[in-house]
Amino acid sequence: MLRELVLALERWGDRLPRWLQRLSQRPSLLWNAGVGLIIGLSLLRWLLQR
Repeated sequence: MLRELVLALERWGDRLPRWLQRLSQRPSLLWNAGVGLIIGLSLLRWLLQR
């Protein structure tokens, strides 16, 4: 899913808002944010189930 998002950001580069254009220039930043979000949500789910 993240790969498709990165590809879409690269394809639509000049038609995106400025903050998304910056993300499209740094796919590793987008990837790290996505992984961090998954880890954070997993931790929250684990804490709420206890």
